[in-house]
Amino acid sequence: MKKVNLFSAVILIAISSSCMNSKKEVEGVPKLQVEAPMETTVKECYQAIIEKDTITLTVDVNNVNQFEGELNYSYYQKDKSFGTLLGNMKGDTIFADYTFQSEGITSIRELVFLKKDSNTIIEGHGEVLETNGKMALKDKSNIKFDGNVVYNKIDCK
Repeated sequence: MKKVNLFSAVILIAISSSCMNSKKEVEGVPKLQVEAPMETTVKECYQAIIEKDTITLTVDVNNVNQFEGELNYSYYQKDKSFGTLLGNMKGDTIFADYTFQSEGITSIRELVFLKKDSNTIIEGHGEVLETNGKMALKDKSNIKFDGNVVYNKIDCK
């Protein structure tokens, strides 16, 4: 009888030991880590030429419609204006804050653009007012896209 009890105890220890080992193996398997989808960004460049003035727009638009880039106004025989854009696309309309330098002064102005098609962007305009140090569009429902400043897609440099 002692042999049966001893044999049973050895079997029981062996089974429980193997169960513990198999749990350790399962725990040792690395967990699958799923990363958030990466934002894809599209870089586009545009240019508007109005007589002897050139305006260059370089933008990055990501898959969540955030819009950022650079805007440079090169006026013929006048001070230049250059700075950064940061905003959002809502449908085919882009609302962005333009933080720029002109004549050594940093300013912020709200700009609006209409993406007419894959190769053309039209700058909108409307009445503005100063709010918290920023020139902002007074009435967003009264913006005019009359084609005064039309940007055509160009190859990015």
